[in-house]
Amino acid sequence: MKQILYGDILFFVNFTMDYLTLFITAGILHRSAKPLRLALAAALGAAYGVASCFMGGILLFRIAVNIMVSFLMCYIAFGKRKLLPCCALFYGAGCLLGGVMTAIYSMVNSISGTRTVFVDGAYRTVSGDIPLGWMALIAAITAAAAIAGGQYEKRKRTARDIGFTVSSQGKKVCFTGMCDSGNLLTDPTTGKPVIIMTEKALLSLLPEKLTEFFSLGDMTKMTEIPVEYIKYVRLIPSKSINGSSVLIGYVPDSVTVNGISKAAILASCKTVSDFGGCDALIPEALCEK
Repeated sequence: MKQILYGDILFFVNFTMDYLTLFITAGILHRSAKPLRLALAAALGAAYGVASCFMGGILLFRIAVNIMVSFLMCYIAFGKRKLLPCCALFYGAGCLLGGVMTAIYSMVNSISGTRTVFVDGAYRTVSGDIPLGWMALIAAITAAAAIAGGQYEKRKRTARDIGFTVSSQGKKVCFTGMCDSGNLLTDPTTGKPVIIMTEKALLSLLPEKLTEFFSLGDMTKMTEIPVEYIKYVRLIPSKSINGSSVLIGYVPDSVTVNGISKAAILASCKTVSDFGGCDALIPEALCEK
């Protein structure tokens, strides 16, 4: 049976889904990805989606090309740092959105009598019976649902954003933190919860003698720290979706959250420039009044 490919519709749908998938991946990884880079990566994926309908050759070759394109998309969107975890999450988010798309498309099929065509191991937006606007509508519904969900989560996070004050070596600095139930880090020595801050925020309150050490993040340089400042430094083992690492922690004179003095350690995260517009991730235990 002859099949008709609407290249523009296929490109639009793939672009929309790829952009949303990359957007979700960035959110999970707390990456600050520029919309232009996401759009370029999504355009590459959409172009490949159209081209793959005409690809022949061995199945393993097509799978290899698919993986290479996915890695290239993640590289364009997020850069080379932690590329493998990015790609793994990209595929996971793609499966999630693909399931939503398939469910909506199946409902459309049952109503309109249209059919889904399976091409190159994936459902493609191709059929001679599909009205031109159907797939655009499906993509728009999926995009609207994803964006609405993102805005809802953003509002929830904003409602949980709180101010906290840190006093250190004569400095008193106010920051904005996001209350995060997923931050379970504690100092292995004292058991105190750890507030994860952006590097910029933490450096703004450190004593001058420690600024260079924390900025470089080279633990081999600990021997160069003046003796009187060693007591302010902690090494904190950390595990995240990006892998295991050791964070360098700082012991402030005091931390005040919601007007209440709390015992806490501060640590910086070099891979994140901001936490949804906040300076830090505060453990949920410290947010309780």
